[in-house]
Amino acid sequence: MVEFSLAVPFLMPIVLVTMMLIVQWAFIYSAKSTLNAATINAVRAGTLHNGNINEIRNGLAQGMMPLFAHGTDISDTLEAVAKSKVAVTLQSDITILSPDRTAFDEFKVRVRYPQGYVYEIPNNNLMYRNPVLKDLGQGRKLNVQDANLLQIEVRWCQKLIVPFANYVIEEIITSALYLPGPEQLVCNALGQATGDSYLAMVSQGLMRMQTPFRL
Repeated sequence: MVEFSLAVPFLMPIVLVTMMLIVQWAFIYSAKSTLNAATINAVRAGTLHNGNINEIRNGLAQGMMPLFAHGTDISDTLEAVAKSKVAVTLQSDITILSPDRTAFDEFKVRVRYPQGYVYEIPNNNLMYRNPVLKDLGQGRKLNVQDANLLQIEVRWCQKLIVPFANYVIEEIITSALYLPGPEQLVCNALGQATGDSYLAMVSQGLMRMQTPFRL
């Protein structure tokens, strides 16, 4: 008992920081799960709106809204929507992996609409279109059916909010020994600009286009 009483003052800081780290990782897990679901929502918005990046961004904001909702009133919901849109603008980056410019140039067709002509990857009658693979370079081969798969990647900087735990994690992810990747470096730069700590998260979504893809 005497030895334990003497050791408690030295153990308590370690125990408290460990508990805070557990709480922080629970928040991180929740954020990553929300990001995965939001990415699917974002890529679905893109498939319904010709791969429009603004619609994809709006879909991501809608999916990330639960992270900012702290009530059930309509005012709380509107506030969460506003915060989510701001966070998506500041803390995220969306990249359309496929179809890229090379694939678009290979499979695009000129289509006439009432408002004029546009170039797009055709989305109708795919089962009857020529499925021959075309070489896009760098070992990539696609057909028009594959070009109708919209794939996006979302980089999200999750703000660390638990006291002491965020300091410990920040010291790790900013250390030269950690060798942070490009996504984390972007989040580190954001942290330096805002004075907060951010952890990089990456999620991808893949879904077949429901409308013709346009650039």
